[in-house]
Amino acid sequence: MRIYEDLRVVQGRLSVLQSMVVGLVALVLIHFWNLQVVRGRYFRTLAENNRTRAVPLAAPRGALLDRHGRVLVLNRPSFNVVLTPEHSEDLDAAIARLSRALGLGEATVRERLARRGAPFHPVVVKTDASLEDVAALEARRLELPEVAVDVVPLRSYPLASAAAHALGRVGEITERQIESREFEGLEAGALVGQAGLESQYNRSLMGRDGFRRVVVNSRGVEVGEAERQPPLDGPSLTLTLDSALQTAAEQAFAGRAGSAVALEPETGEILAMTSVPAYDPNTFTTGVDAALWGKLSTDSATPLMDRVIQGQYAPGSVFKIVMATAGLEEGVISPSTTFYCPGHLSVYNTVFRCNRAAGHGLVNAQQALALSCNVFFYQLGIRLEISRIAAWAKKMGLGAPTGVDLPHELGGLVPSPEWKQRTQRVQWYGGETVSVAIGQGQVSVTPLQLARLAALIANGGRLVRPHLVRSVGGVPIPIEPAPDLALKPATLAVVRAGMKGVVAEGTGGRARLEGVSVSGKTGSAQVVAKARLEKNPSLTAIVPHGWFVAFAPSEAPRIALAVLVEHGGSGGEAAALAREILAHFFGLDRAPAVVPSGRTADIEAATP
Repeated sequence: MRIYEDLRVVQGRLSVLQSMVVGLVALVLIHFWNLQVVRGRYFRTLAENNRTRAVPLAAPRGALLDRHGRVLVLNRPSFNVVLTPEHSEDLDAAIARLSRALGLGEATVRERLARRGAPFHPVVVKTDASLEDVAALEARRLELPEVAVDVVPLRSYPLASAAAHALGRVGEITERQIESREFEGLEAGALVGQAGLESQYNRSLMGRDGFRRVVVNSRGVEVGEAERQPPLDGPSLTLTLDSALQTAAEQAFAGRAGSAVALEPETGEILAMTSVPAYDPNTFTTGVDAALWGKLSTDSATPLMDRVIQGQYAPGSVFKIVMATAGLEEGVISPSTTFYCPGHLSVYNTVFRCNRAAGHGLVNAQQALALSCNVFFYQLGIRLEISRIAAWAKKMGLGAPTGVDLPHELGGLVPSPEWKQRTQRVQWYGGETVSVAIGQGQVSVTPLQLARLAALIANGGRLVRPHLVRSVGGVPIPIEPAPDLALKPATLAVVRAGMKGVVAEGTGGRARLEGVSVSGKTGSAQVVAKARLEKNPSLTAIVPHGWFVAFAPSEAPRIALAVLVEHGGSGGEAAALAREILAHFFGLDRAPAVVPSGRTADIEAATP
């Protein structure tokens, strides 16, 4: 009995021991399965990278060319210093040595490493390194086997700040962009479009990166090349811009703030587009430091804002083009309808003044446009009422984005009773209609919208879509058919004659050219509302913005444009700038300015 009991104890212990052995063997087998199956690819990659390295070859972005094939944006060779942490035996020591060699702080290097993507992917430590940096690293090649110098294409903008908002800029991809579907497949350190055409056509401009698979020795030094796949360059974009006209537009502003945009009336092709002040996109290609970015983003002059598509201003008297068209099309007035202008009009117990204190006398629509008579359009606005004014303004392209091929376009505002009730929960008052009738009050537009408005009158009533790109990689981009508003010939005749009179005898005389008939319309955009002026008289020192829209030649238009001079006071100042742009377009750069005599003063009232 004792012998039996002793054997059971021994057998129990043997069973426990056997179970432990079986468990250990199972754990070993599971570990082998994990190493060879689950993580097999990782260790194969690790082993391969002990012998070879994949060196990426960045693909150059496509160049941007003007309509005549002149280069606007290109690439230049540069050096990138890259670090592959997996190839380092002592990463901390490598970071310290690399930082000393490049004159960088260790924190900067570690911050870039923290943003890396997949393992074994080289991290860009310094972009556009100097020849001195490259020489310093070559001298320490054996000490820093985990560091390499790659020759990469870097974006270059020969025009500097000229056309900066249209062409855009590139910059290192942000963390938010990496997470978005639009930038799927890109990793930290990639250069992508961040504004303008560079952003709008980013995927089209990007080529396909290549790589070199190099053989390295035990110290990580390259000893041969096992494979090479060359990069595929991005396709070039041919733009509608004329670089010479663009330069003329930039020079016309000469330190003033504002914007100008010129269109081909029949197609909507943008011939020139400038917004000043601007910035130099070359400063962004290698990453902009926090101090510079802070200065640009907080600058009261807003150099980062594209005024052509994002500046929203009261159109002033330029809106009278819409009013005249709406009145004639709706039958509220005819070409022979006249209103008497004594220099003011009393409406709803409020006196609204004309731009000429003595008044214009008896005027019809054509004369009212040419002389910019406020009283005529006050009367017309009362008869049209706000709903029809708003409907025609929207029909003529105001109050909504134009659809230009640029990101972040704003649409301005065409007020209406429904809009006011929805946003302010109050009713519309008749006095507001009087202000809107001369382009004041809540109505706001962008310069591009007004350039398209001028093109609409020039081409016979078709609402073209402005665009900047003609072709991608030599393949033309189809032009969308422009909606035809089917304006009456009599309407177009009156509006065109009135705009021709603006330059010939009215407020836009400073845009007159020798040998070329110019049609236009001036405007002054209020900056401070009348109610605020009454409460704070010191604000009268704030000068209104000056507008001028035009097309030329008057009989067979080849160009339409809008010019805005911020705080330019009157439309006459903008007309003078427009003359310089038009003079270059027609090859009259050296022609002396035609000074009109006996014309109406070009000062227009900014407030009723």
